[in-house]
Amino acid sequence: MPQLIITAVGPDRPGIVGELTGHLHSAGGNIIDSRMVNLRGEFAMMILLEASEIDAASMTRDLGGVGKHIGLTLTVTPQITTPKVSEGLRYRLKTYSLDQPGIVARLTNLLRAHGVNIEELSAWQESAAFAGSPIFMTEMTLTVPPAVALRKLRSELESVCTELNCDLDLEPQD
Repeated sequence: MPQLIITAVGPDRPGIVGELTGHLHSAGGNIIDSRMVNLRGEFAMMILLEASEIDAASMTRDLGGVGKHIGLTLTVTPQITTPKVSEGLRYRLKTYSLDQPGIVARLTNLLRAHGVNIEELSAWQESAAFAGSPIFMTEMTLTVPPAVALRKLRSELESVCTELNCDLDLEPQD
């Protein structure tokens, strides 16, 4: 059965998820996986769904108009190949620091250099009156390849975090 990746972006409002998912269901789609977030008033969602070939073609053709009607910009990308599953150990990485440019770039570049796959990444800023300025936090789900020396990876992450003046937690994922 064909699979589609649908992205949706637009101003957030109550009911937007129900309208979009209701339309996808009535058009013959079955949601397999999804992520959604309200980014300070802007709604963003990614959906992986499957549908018959006829329904997938119809959705691909019609979703632009549907998106305009409900106030979203929708894009449809066919998933051509079956995704390769990353082998390795699953870990959760969390960091906490005063906000500064480059935190995500520095961390992700280090992980890339070790061949670590980032399965999920969330990064956000929170008000922290006790600190006098905003706190920046990241949380990542990682797959660490079997050949990567965990002690070395942890040491290099700690070194980068020392330079950035941030705390980190790297723990196996349950």
